[in-house]
Amino acid sequence: MIVQLWQYRRHILQNALNDLRHRYRGSLAGGMWNVFIPLAQIIVFSTIFSVLMEFRMPEMPGISSRFQFVVFLCSGLLAWNSFADTLMRGVASLVGNAGYLKKLPVPEQIFVAQDACSGLYSAFIAYAVFLVFCVAVAGVRVSWYWAQVVPLLILFIGFAFGLGLFLSCINVFFRDVQPLMNVMLLLWFWVTPIVYSETIFEGRSHEWILLLLPLNPAYPFIRAFHEAVYLRTAVPPGLWFMCTALPVVTIAAAYCVLERLRSDIRDAL
Repeated sequence: MIVQLWQYRRHILQNALNDLRHRYRGSLAGGMWNVFIPLAQIIVFSTIFSVLMEFRMPEMPGISSRFQFVVFLCSGLLAWNSFADTLMRGVASLVGNAGYLKKLPVPEQIFVAQDACSGLYSAFIAYAVFLVFCVAVAGVRVSWYWAQVVPLLILFIGFAFGLGLFLSCINVFFRDVQPLMNVMLLLWFWVTPIVYSETIFEGRSHEWILLLLPLNPAYPFIRAFHEAVYLRTAVPPGLWFMCTALPVVTIAAAYCVLERLRSDIRDAL
């Protein structure tokens, strides 16, 4: 699979870029919506949690007290949004490109890879906007630890690519997979410590939940983003290992499923 992805790399990257440019085709702002949407999310969260609700996190040196929770929230939420969007687009990829697959001898994984690259582009734009907000508005001190966001995003979107490739193969035969994933992602979001800190379970009757969090495959990624952006520290080696192993194992497993079903996929489409 790696050889085929490399052979079609220009096609994948160019189509992903075209998708980003033309996703809002017909609108006045056009491709600028890729910037406006994450910016609007950040502004809304800032208004709600720092002004209206006055939500406070424990004091974190180098971050304005008004924006403590906003920085914590967005450091994980923006990554999750890109992951969820990439995964859902990946699930629908083979069915959505059935016309091309029936006519062209193009490897199936190419279409899922295009969606993953498009999601990665969007994630980079969102985090660029967010980091500018952190420095210019939230008063966060610039940190070299933020550079960890780049490989973390690549790994997280790679995980979405693996899951999307696996589920897109299943979706060809069972079309309930796509709507079911909408529900599952909603549940998955709330069992992942994105809008709340895992420390809320410490010293309480629900402390057993802390033992279950590592079983959530999205947990090491979100924890790593919090470490890099909010805490501005080096991501621990254990988290790096999990964030690397999960996409590698998932992509390998997905490709095995694709190889097993490849002969039937185009007929089922």
